[in-house]
Amino acid sequence: MKNFAVIGQALSHTLSPTLHNHIFHRLSLDARYQALDTPPEGLSEVARQLRQGDLAGINITIPHKTAFMAHLDEVAPDAAPVGAVNCVVVDRGRLIGHNTDVTGIQYALRQARFQAAGSSVLVVGAGGGGRAVVAALLLLGACHICVVDCRKPAVQSLLANFREQAGSTTLEGRLIQPELDTAPYQLLVNATPVGMWPRTGDSPLRTDQLHGRQTVFDLVYHPEKTLLLQRAVERGCRTVTGLDMFIAQGLASLEHWFPDVIYNEVGEPKPGIELAALKAALSAAIEDHASGAGTTPKTGETT
Repeated sequence: MKNFAVIGQALSHTLSPTLHNHIFHRLSLDARYQALDTPPEGLSEVARQLRQGDLAGINITIPHKTAFMAHLDEVAPDAAPVGAVNCVVVDRGRLIGHNTDVTGIQYALRQARFQAAGSSVLVVGAGGGGRAVVAALLLLGACHICVVDCRKPAVQSLLANFREQAGSTTLEGRLIQPELDTAPYQLLVNATPVGMWPRTGDSPLRTDQLHGRQTVFDLVYHPEKTLLLQRAVERGCRTVTGLDMFIAQGLASLEHWFPDVIYNEVGEPKPGIELAALKAALSAAIEDHASGAGTTPKTGETT
């Protein structure tokens, strides 16, 4: 049996085991997936387990998407421009880092029919998620991207990473301020964990900072309807939940671990992976978890 995991900290919110074990079960793959709460000093041990074959692959979430790069033998072309990884593949003992968040973000925006080309976008958060958002928006042709964060070094690092890639896109960064004016932007993206379960009463933006003509995209998927998205609906905005992104990045990770098993030759999920049913199952799991009726599945559980 192949063992996979998501590593990060404060993982009580994660539904990655639910997603992956569901697909393992549907496709009769001899594999299991678990959540491993990992402090920064534990990253080298995870790398050792990967090299020794105890783990066949991992996903990476907050706060290790940039830090784990120091343990890699190779950064794949889909991750190098981002400066962050969220998926690691083991190839004959070598650790190769990928970024499937970019794929997930592009998929979610296309599903929402948001026209990113030529748009002006505000991204809240300059961490690994924010980097993936910027990378996706550059690929989709956004004309102006402003990234805000409360951490000046994170903003500076992101700008330095994308300076040469920006091309004709105007890319700027600022420290987030209470008087932040969001009116000039067509798309607002939350790329922080603010509002994530269990702190569901938090939001990165106030209601008066949202405007009816805007689209608001929250990368947080648990809860599916975050306080930010609830406020956006009240203001007449279009909303994009983090669930489509979560599913798409997960499937892309699985394709790295099990080539040609997840998608057919035209890029569609193979029989056994019904996206609508999978999304419904995850939505139900989120509701159950939030209400206390369920918990994040443990190793080997399927749904």
